[in-house]
Amino acid sequence: MNERTPASGESSTPSEAGVPSVETNGRARRTSALVVAARVLLLLLAALAFVSALTLARDRDTASERSSKRYVCPMHPEVISPVPADCPICGMALELVSGANKAAPVAGAQSNAAVELVKRHVVTQFIRAPAWLSPNGVVTAVLHKDDLIGLLPGEGASFFGTGAPGVGLPVHLVPGAADPWDSSTIQVRFQVDRAARASRDTGWVQLTGRPRQLLMVPASAVLYSGAGAYVLAAPAGDHTFTRRSVEIGTILDSSNVAQLAGDRFGAIVVLSGLQEGEQVVAGDTFFLDAERRLQEARGNRAEVMQ
Repeated sequence: MNERTPASGESSTPSEAGVPSVETNGRARRTSALVVAARVLLLLLAALAFVSALTLARDRDTASERSSKRYVCPMHPEVISPVPADCPICGMALELVSGANKAAPVAGAQSNAAVELVKRHVVTQFIRAPAWLSPNGVVTAVLHKDDLIGLLPGEGASFFGTGAPGVGLPVHLVPGAADPWDSSTIQVRFQVDRAARASRDTGWVQLTGRPRQLLMVPASAVLYSGAGAYVLAAPAGDHTFTRRSVEIGTILDSSNVAQLAGDRFGAIVVLSGLQEGEQVVAGDTFFLDAERRLQEARGNRAEVMQ
């Protein structure tokens, strides 16, 4: 017979015949799967790191942008917010003020602002002031400080009480220092003449008209804040107007006396803070001062230029 019988000790396994075993193929597949999984994990970690870096950079830019921005009220520069909002005082929308905005213009529309000279004017008018009469015959009246200009100790006046409003009780000014009542008024004492009979009453004191030389400005030139009255003023011949605190006296009405100051809406007596010949802004004063305060809030010290 031509059939061959394998010799004793010979192996006829598939591996010896050049064919991989099942065990070998399984190990290879597991190794390949682990490599792929490791690569996918590395790619996921790299993508996560990239996204985290972008998020951190965006948050840093947002924080930097927020820190460099402020929202300020144009009317009340003390109201500042890091986000858009409305002013709790006046309700206006806050304006964006960027930290990089350092070249803001000086208060605008100055060329249209009216400027008036500070002058002295002679005023002659009757003065009436609230007053009360004590049983000891002393009348205490609340007068403006400028009402005493030209008033001499012992000078006569009249007290009109509510009991007899048409009858004036003769009184005279008591010498001595006056007591302050508020920032612009004082308490002045008058003594009832001996011939008159005194009783407790309230009413007013009337001083006879006499010429008084007063330093006045238009009522539109005076602005007010918690610290008191102020104006935008400049020395004579200068064109740079800055905030100037002033002490004011009587507020005159829109009569011929007030028109002496160049303002048909009234005039205000200035006791201190200004000198004759200086200049004050008397037109668009509120808007110019609002712009000046907004510039100060931005860090730019603004001055009104004419």
